[in-house]
Amino acid sequence: MKIPLFCLMLATVSGHALAFGHTSSANDESPEVFNKARRQAQEVLDEKSSRTAAQKKIDSQLLNALKQKRGETRGVPTERIKLDLDQKGRALVDITGSVSPQLTSQIRKLGGIVISQEAAYHTMRARLALEKMEALAARKDVSFIAPAAQPMFNRVRPD
Repeated sequence: MKIPLFCLMLATVSGHALAFGHTSSANDESPEVFNKARRQAQEVLDEKSSRTAAQKKIDSQLLNALKQKRGETRGVPTERIKLDLDQKGRALVDITGSVSPQLTSQIRKLGGIVISQEAAYHTMRARLALEKMEALAARKDVSFIAPAAQPMFNRVRPD
């Protein structure tokens, strides 16, 4: 069962109030905090429902970074989004889709660099400017574009 983001945000706000022994009173700020969280959640839902077909194929982190760069603020987080960018401002991304010479050529035409491709797994890793993501995602042979997956390391401390 999928829980709407709005419900999760409200539960989080309520949970924080309860975790700190916060109870309601006439002079309490909880209704203000609750209403602010509700407005923010609604803005996020409105932003998500307004996405184009191409934008729905782009990971939220990339799409939010693009919208921040454009100065769009409604429903977009204000904290800086960390992406692996090169000196030319191209993000390292994983592209899921039909790997083909045509797709590789399109990435290059958009000013990107193909780093690796694996046709058997329908994946490519490339560097591409945020402003070019929507043009690439609009292609029928592209299923999804996400920030490049990064390895996670477990470090064990000796006793």
